[in-house]
Amino acid sequence: MKQDGFLTKYWSGQQFVGIPVVDSKGNDCGKIQSLCIDPKTFSVSGIIAKKRVSSEYFISATYFGTLSKSSLILNSVPIKPNDRIVSIDGKNVGKVIKINLNPDTNKIESLEIKSRFKSQTVLSDRIVGVGDKITIKN
Repeated sequence: MKQDGFLTKYWSGQQFVGIPVVDSKGNDCGKIQSLCIDPKTFSVSGIIAKKRVSSEYFISATYFGTLSKSSLILNSVPIKPNDRIVSIDGKNVGKVIKINLNPDTNKIESLEIKSRFKSQTVLSDRIVGVGDKITIKN
């Protein structure tokens, strides 16, 4: 392995800050703001990413695909704040304002979404598709 200061035997958390995050379809998911370390295992459980003016959000290590000096490429499309939510029949439901994770597994438990006039919580078992927009069951 080339020892260019990035992919060496030991890495520091600062080496990752600012690296762009790209999903499996090539879409920009923001930049790494910080690493999240599991206090029991001392392993990386995920990252905090931020895209321009949107809020920071957590991406679990289960999404990690390939890491290079220029980017972290994810193995699928994550759910992010401001993602559009639509129903199965294509009707606009709102946008993601908060992602609620299970603290033990880092899996999504629910999404808090906001439409023009109301906010609601959508449990993860109602999510049927994630891509350019998130599709939920009625």
